[in-house]
Amino acid sequence: MKELNGIVIQKKMIRDQLCIVKIFSETNGLQGFWWKGSTKKGLKFDLFDVIQFQIKEDQKDQTPWLRNPQVTQHLFHARIDPVKSATLLFFQEVLHHLMEEHYQNPPLYHFLVQLTLDLDTADQVQSYHFAFAVGLMRALGCCPIVPKDNPDWFSMKEGQFGKGYVPPGLNITTANNQLKLFVDILQHNWNFVDDKHISSAQKRSLLRDSIEYLFIQMEKKSAIQSLEIFYELFHL
Repeated sequence: MKELNGIVIQKKMIRDQLCIVKIFSETNGLQGFWWKGSTKKGLKFDLFDVIQFQIKEDQKDQTPWLRNPQVTQHLFHARIDPVKSATLLFFQEVLHHLMEEHYQNPPLYHFLVQLTLDLDTADQVQSYHFAFAVGLMRALGCCPIVPKDNPDWFSMKEGQFGKGYVPPGLNITTANNQLKLFVDILQHNWNFVDDKHISSAQKRSLLRDSIEYLFIQMEKKSAIQSLEIFYELFHL
């Protein structure tokens, strides 16, 4: 038997207490397991809990049974805080669309373990969805690196398209403002979250654009349904 530590990415109920649990581990990547729990007794674990479990070295089953799981990191506060719970569901939906079975990425595993632990104990959580997006970009290898000597390196500047011609829909000022905010989150500058001069519409657009950028880079196409709920919870 081989002992592993993994973070619970998904729990899907099949019938009664039988469910399929998807666990992301450092060495084995994303893997699905059968699990039959109990509502009154026995081990309970939730999304993004870290568990220790065992698998057979020569496991040939397409979907093996989860063996001897033990919770090593439980997100207590996230279960009773509606905003934190919604944040975890947002994380889960994005990962569901990005990660495939047996996908391995040790840096992403460690990032998710630390981020969810920090979220569970944080007093202010408004920046965590942006931190999640940037962390994913870095772990997946598609995060732009902003040169320290030229932070505006990919900003739009005023240009000339021909005498008297203005391309329809192009607003240089708006574009530059959004790019500045994007540079801020790439540099882990979260001051804009509490800045009253930054409108709710700009924050919504920044979150949506960050997720769309990530999906484009990973050659995925998916609409994240929980974004609308997220906007309501944060009044974005």
